[in-house]
Amino acid sequence: MAFDNPLNPMYSQDDWDIMQAAYDKAAATLVVKSSSDEEAKVIAETVMTAFNRGNRDINSLAALAVVIAVNSHPTVSGTKDGTEQRVA
Repeated sequence: MAFDNPLNPMYSQDDWDIMQAAYDKAAATLVVKSSSDEEAKVIAETVMTAFNRGNRDINSLAALAVVIAVNSHPTVSGTKDGTEQRVA
């Protein structure tokens, strides 16, 4: 999902570049294949919200977006068929 800079920008090109880099990193981590994926929307919204609140660190923005996307996905629960799974 490209972060396009509109005609009357509220963000500088550097701001858009930071958000795009964070989005790309999070999307690669989650293997998002299309900008229409639900995870893509969550990543974009999370990156922009955190950026608007002052976060300018690409790694931090990407990590936050990954955590939010994983936690918002209804099938990621850490359990299988309602039974807790223990790995170690």
